[in-house]
Amino acid sequence: MPVSREAEAIKTMRETPPDLIVLEGTVAGTKVMAEAKELDPGTAIIMLMAGEPSVEQLVELMNQGVNDVLISPLDINDVQTKVERALSRRQAKDSTAVRFHDLVGTSQKMQQVFRKLLKAAAGDYPVLLVGEPGTGKQLVAEQIHRLSSRKDHDFRTLRCAGLSAPELESELFGHEEGAFSWAAGRHAGQLELTDRGTLYVDGIAPLTLPMQGKLLRYLEDQTFQHFGGAIRLSANTRILAGVCRPLLHQVEEGTFRSDLFYRLSSCQIDLPPLRGRAEDIPELVDFFLARYDVQIAGEAMEVLMNYPWPGNVDELKNAAEQAVNLCESNRVELKDLPARVLKAVAMGTRRHKFIPRSRGKE
Repeated sequence: MPVSREAEAIKTMRETPPDLIVLEGTVAGTKVMAEAKELDPGTAIIMLMAGEPSVEQLVELMNQGVNDVLISPLDINDVQTKVERALSRRQAKDSTAVRFHDLVGTSQKMQQVFRKLLKAAAGDYPVLLVGEPGTGKQLVAEQIHRLSSRKDHDFRTLRCAGLSAPELESELFGHEEGAFSWAAGRHAGQLELTDRGTLYVDGIAPLTLPMQGKLLRYLEDQTFQHFGGAIRLSANTRILAGVCRPLLHQVEEGTFRSDLFYRLSSCQIDLPPLRGRAEDIPELVDFFLARYDVQIAGEAMEVLMNYPWPGNVDELKNAAEQAVNLCESNRVELKDLPARVLKAVAMGTRRHKFIPRSRGKE
């Protein structure tokens, strides 16, 4: 229902509390939003803005309860996507939820992650992301970049797993011709290629001690050398690093430099395993199934909530997609879930009960 005046909007909301409000970014719009949140803290809010908001503006909007923003001139596909997403994630009793695109979760643990993400995006320092495989470290890194002052420049990922020490050094710092037996020519590393952008180093723990020293030197003065080179080069690349387990144990063993650890962990974001935030599973499942226009039976959802998910969110997404492929209608039933999930839950103790969220007003 479109309304043009502040008083009229507030009167309409009081008579018929809405699920979603699209507001212009004005003083009047801010007052309407405050009134809407007082009437129903779960009301979804989308703010219409004339230009791209700054990181500081975005932080303030999120703290006020805005779920998403639309930038003028409007794109109809963007409008539809953001309206559907805001409605699908509406939480009737949650007044503090902050969400970031594919990062989903209204639990206190994920809200803490989101708030740290916003602070990291507002700064320009190294960030250490700690979490088991599948918890979303890559997504967090991408969102930090997207919300940062470097958003108009490259975001690159360097995956350390599977690379030998020479290959890893070459990929990170680059090398000169003849530096290795296979070095046929000069090679620019990711630090150079990502200049002015953000480099996410996934799995930083295997770096050798000499490479750790070179990375520390780069973090201190933004200079580095190609392997086999004598000239110090410079780059303005922000480093985000990811590890699957806390680095402190390696520091104590002497396999990871304490000075590099302290430099990286000055801003550390710990991503919780999915088994530690089972209350987020219904919202995650709804999010994964929404793209297929498929729903899920309550008993199937409860089984998903009681499975330990060793592969975390990635495994849950895979299980949801398998179930969609197997279901015979637009509703996932218990029999459609992966056999390993059904077997594990049947043999264990159910600790979580699924209570469907009501969209109506009480």
